[in-house]
Amino acid sequence: MFPQMKFRVSGLDAKAKYILLLDIVAADDYRYKFHNSRWMVAGKADPEMPKRMYIHPDSPSTGEQWMQKVVSFHKLKLTNNISDKHGFVSTCLFIA
Repeated sequence: MFPQMKFRVSGLDAKAKYILLLDIVAADDYRYKFHNSRWMVAGKADPEMPKRMYIHPDSPSTGEQWMQKVVSFHKLKLTNNISDKHGFVSTCLFIA
């Protein structure tokens, strides 16, 4: 995914194991299009499809491991294909 999503994690129990997940949710009930260098409302959104959360490939890791580096989701692949069989995260955002 571009740009990459990067996070610094803090406040975890250093010895406990954690699984980091990324879940993408709609901000509102509209679909958008990019027009004249800006995003504009382009109608009502399609019904929400089943969610697919992305599990960070380093999961599970200890809190110590997560907190000592920047966590990047650079391997995340997005699609608006609801029939995807490759494990990509479906955004269900159909841009007209």
